[in-house]
Amino acid sequence: MSSQLHRLVRTRAIGLVLGAFVVSASAWAQEVPAASLNAAAVQSKNGAESPPPAPSWDQRLRRIASDFMGTRYRLGGSSQDTGLDCSGLIKQIWQRLGLADLPHQAANMAKLGVPVQLRDIQVGDLVFFNTTGKQNSHVGVYIGDGRFVHASSVLKKVTENSLSESYYQKTFNGIRRLAGFDSANDAPALSE
Repeated sequence: MSSQLHRLVRTRAIGLVLGAFVVSASAWAQEVPAASLNAAAVQSKNGAESPPPAPSWDQRLRRIASDFMGTRYRLGGSSQDTGLDCSGLIKQIWQRLGLADLPHQAANMAKLGVPVQLRDIQVGDLVFFNTTGKQNSHVGVYIGDGRFVHASSVLKKVTENSLSESYYQKTFNGIRRLAGFDSANDAPALSE
């Protein structure tokens, strides 16, 4: 076989292999979800993947509050291991968020921050109730969609309820926003 014919055969063979590769790559691209391609595109110049975006303030507070769900109720309790009362729960959530140390009594927490109207409530606002015949005897934290998390002495555990439930409407005392919480977008930098 002449060298010219040998080059022609080799060139055509390479062309066939490249053509098959292009067809395979095209078929693969149609089968791979766009999210996978987008994730690959997030790589930096040195090939390392960029970290996922940090969770928002709302997401962090909800996640931390949900970590306490089902924790047993204990009057005066301040530990997830041995039990929590309502103010002990709020103290623990604030500590896990890396925020200020709060007093361990709902009535004392009700003296902090600024009052907020129900129409202006935001995630992270404290909600207060009169459940014992004393003003601000119970506290929970608002998590959005009309719901709050609290340590219930009736259910004997940390639970989630709606502000629209008749019991909580009847016993509702108000809302307080602690210093630095002017809006969900203005929430302080948090550490875990």
